[in-house]
Amino acid sequence: MDRAGAKRNDLVSGEKLVLRPLIGLMDGLRPDEIERFVVEEIEKHRRLRDEAVRIESSLDSGTDQIELTENRRTYISAMIAVHAQQTVVSTLLDVLGYIPEIPKSTSH
Repeated sequence: MDRAGAKRNDLVSGEKLVLRPLIGLMDGLRPDEIERFVVEEIEKHRRLRDEAVRIESSLDSGTDQIELTENRRTYISAMIAVHAQQTVVSTLLDVLGYIPEIPKSTSH
């Protein structure tokens, strides 16, 4: 790894990402209201993850280098969305203080 990569890793490793605006948005809400948001965002995370898995399965299906490159970019974009949504879920779970019961998903 080059020096720039090492510095980037030092900046983000060991520190938990928290979306402070979400903490403010949840301020004053009852726990059952926050729980509804948590469940909705967990379900959204699952949908994004399932889509990323679907895209990953088609990574090598391109017929030429341009298509392969585009498939890879699509997959990276999908994974960015998955990880961003994970930060949303993590922040909301911290606010709520517990993991709520999640309805069984039919997408698995």
